[in-house]
Amino acid sequence: MKKIIIIGFALAMIVGCKKVDVNFDYSPAEPKAGESITFTNRSSAGESWTWTFGDNATSLLKNPKKIYKKPGEYVVTLMVDSAKYLTHSKVIVVYDTVPTFVSSSDSILHYQDVTFTANVYNPFNYELIYDWVLPEDCKIVSGSRTSKTVTAYFTTVGKKSVELNLTQKDTPYNIQKEFDVHLTKAPAIVMRKTDMTVVRQRMINDRLEQVNMATAEDVHLIEQTNDTIVTFNGKTFYASQMANTIAGFTGMTINHIQIDAMAQKWYITTPEGLFVANMDGSYMESIDSNATGAIFVDANRNRIYWATNNGVYAMALVKSKNNRFTTTPTQYNDLTNVDLIVVNEKLQ
Repeated sequence: MKKIIIIGFALAMIVGCKKVDVNFDYSPAEPKAGESITFTNRSSAGESWTWTFGDNATSLLKNPKKIYKKPGEYVVTLMVDSAKYLTHSKVIVVYDTVPTFVSSSDSILHYQDVTFTANVYNPFNYELIYDWVLPEDCKIVSGSRTSKTVTAYFTTVGKKSVELNLTQKDTPYNIQKEFDVHLTKAPAIVMRKTDMTVVRQRMINDRLEQVNMATAEDVHLIEQTNDTIVTFNGKTFYASQMANTIAGFTGMTINHIQIDAMAQKWYITTPEGLFVANMDGSYMESIDSNATGAIFVDANRNRIYWATNNGVYAMALVKSKNNRFTTTPTQYNDLTNVDLIVVNEKLQ
């Protein structure tokens, strides 16, 4: 009897450990707003089901029906036996009875990607011709003005009009929508020119805002910064004395200095340009012979910024022991006569 119980328990464990495949489908394949959609549970097992339909509606039925009131994209999720690891999700596109388009976000931030997608009920596979009309400050990232989907970002804030001219077979449609584009908060590179003008350029996800006038906080930060003096390990290094402080710099005229403490690197500018070297002055390598003076090490973003007669440039900090690098510098702007650079970390 005991043996039978053990065998029965083992069989129950095997059955209980059987993998459950969670899946479902729905019909019609191209539903319209206001049309009843049937969801068919295709899961291999289960005793209870929890559906979420992407619009705050739910169901506990095995094969529910659903009507969406508005067109758009909805994420439908089925959970079996209340187990979070037994779930399956699909994106369902609900079409309007007339063509429209949707945005990937209801809250658009400038310099952040947003995707616009045409939403066309086309059961007979008629030819579709797309023509997006975007504002001048809207930069395309992927897709094109003639594709179904276009991803772009706005470089300014305010109300923006996006337009889609669509032709379905021989019928033209014009769809226009207005969006509010909000400010993205981000740190700024702050630059002082030789005429004491201070300007700022915010850095948003590796994208650069246009140069604007500095804030009072930027000016205060500039006034407290001096890129010709560095204090490190309790010692103060002056650019004018570097040749006498570090053996590897003997005989050099150093105008500005910065340090990458993590990588133990010096960044210096001389009349011959911008250089990087190890702390003992070894393996000195040229970065830009056109550098004119101002430099700033930004450890938080792994960047070195420097000024030239053509504008301000930046590139990743050098990490190799021999200071060789393959990074191509990026031009941030075309400002000239920049004699001091600093980063304002405050998000504004």
